[in-house]
Order: sequence, then structure tokens, then C-alpha cells
Amino acid sequence: MIKKCVWLGLVFVILLTACTKNTNNIGIYALVVGAGRGKLLFGHRVVYAVDERGSVLNLDILERLGWDTEWSPDGQWIVHRNINLGDNFVDIYLMHADNNDQTVRLTYSAGSYAPTWSPDGSQIAFYAYDEKSRDNAIYLLNVECVLRGENCTPKPTFLIPGDDPDWSPDGRKMVYRDASKNEIYVVDIYNPTEKFKVSQGLSLCHSPQWSPDGTKIGFVCNYTMYSVDSNGENLVNFGIQGLYLKWSPDGKKMAFIGTEALDPNLGQVLDVEGMITSTAVFIMDTDGTNITRITKRNDESIGWFTWIPTNSMETK
Repeated sequence: MIKKCVWLGLVFVILLTACTKNTNNIGIYALVVGAGRGKLLFGHRVVYAVDERGSVLNLDILERLGWDTEWSPDGQWIVHRNINLGDNFVDIYLMHADNNDQTVRLTYSAGSYAPTWSPDGSQIAFYAYDEKSRDNAIYLLNVECVLRGENCTPKPTFLIPGDDPDWSPDGRKMVYRDASKNEIYVVDIYNPTEKFKVSQGLSLCHSPQWSPDGTKIGFVCNYTMYSVDSNGENLVNFGIQGLYLKWSPDGKKMAFIGTEALDPNLGQVLDVEGMITSTAVFIMDTDGTNITRITKRNDESIGWFTWIPTNSMETK
């Protein structure tokens, strides 16, 4: 697994689906990008929005976004992780998309990561360190009481050891990384003993993602991007170096974090230890063709991204 935890607090990226009307010359896809610029020891974090042509956009919600941000399926809520200044714990929070001051803390742990919504919007999966197994584990949170406006504290339910969870579109399965083996598995949420490997014989795998129609799973192994049928068959090597990939909501494009292998202007060293280098966000067709670079700076490092619904694209 890439050492993204070293710098996740410094950088993050959020991809927005724009599927917007082409008024004001705004493109079809848009991104909100948070990045560490310059030498990270003395650099700074920036958050900005661009469309798929790299044109800068101004979005109302930029100032309130946390890390690992993801919008609910109906676009009304935002889940993210943030640091609580009282105890310095990194935990999961819910924020109403239209009322940014309505924020609810969901977890109380030393570190909770990668929150992701169930397709029906009633649950959130995330991973955190499990004292019993002494490894990362995936948990489920039923947040329906919070969404109804009740004063409640949902209790996490243990699912399975692992991390990097992502729900299947039908809500019955979860794809995840087995942290002890660095392999990608699919598990039945209602019967966690039923699981199977989809990364076949590959190693150093992470960041699995379902396609919107549920037929494919994308992931990265040893810095190379792959997809496979959701039953684990027909593995496809895109032959493209990347750090993370995800389908657009309409399933027609894939966005990913690319390196100097795609653009020699990238790869600038941004930390004193020489472990963090500059990257950029790219978009390609789902067969790996028509690759387009979206972010333009050569001195920033991108952390992650997610797509959001069209109704969140309110500009200033």
C-alpha cells in the first residue's frame, strides 16, 4: 500500500461531478482540489475548483470540506473525517450540505478513516484500528437517527478486518483491502464469512472501487491500475501507473491520480525525506484511452478524490 497516511493530513482532492448545464462555459466534469504546494515542510495547503478543461470554478462549500469527504447519495449530507481540537482524535463527522453549521460527530476513536455511504444512504462504512486483531478493521454505522434530526450516537458494528471499504451498488457486498495480505476481497455484508479474492495473484493492492453498474471493480496494485469483473474474473491491466481510481457516477469516465509516468513535469520531490512527489488528477475513458490531465500545477501532491451530485455544484 502506498504511504498515503504520511501526508493525508496535508493534502486531499475531491472530484465533483458536474454533469452540469454548459452555461458560463462550464465543462461536463469538475473537480475541487486540495493540495500541498511547494516544499511540504514549509509549504501550504490550497483548495480550488476546476472543470475538466482545468478552468477555475468558485464553489460555495469549499471552505468547510474535511478529509475523505463524500456526499450522500441524495446529495443532502456530507460525511468526512476531521480532527477534534478537544482530544486531537481524527474522527468521522456528518455535515448537512445546505446547513454547514449542522455537524454531528459520529465516532470517538484515535483514528477513523475512509467513510463511505451505503447506496440507500442509511449507513456509513469506515475503517479504524482494532485493538483485538491489532490491525485495521471495517465498521458499519447506521445513521438514520441522525438524518432524522434525533439527538443520538450511532454505535459502530464490526464487519471484518481490513480497510479501504466500498459498497456494491446493490448494498449487499463490500469490496475492501485485506491489510494483512495487501489483496482485494469482496465480502457479503449479511454473511461476512462469505468472501472471495478479486485481485488474483497481484500484490501490494489497495483502494478498490465498484463501477456504478456493479459489474466491475477497479483497484491499484504496485502502482498499476486494474479492473476486474465483480465475480473476480476477466482481470484487465490498464498498463497505466496510478495511485487511486474511481468511476464517474454515469460510468462513462474514470478519474485517477497520475504520476510522472504520464507527465515528466510531475515527480518533483516535495518533502525532506524524498518520499512525497508531485502528482496530478487525470480523466480517461473506461478502457484506459483518451487520458486528459485535469490539474495543472507541477508542484503539488494530490491525496484522494470523490464525485458528488450535480445539485452540490452551486457557484458563488
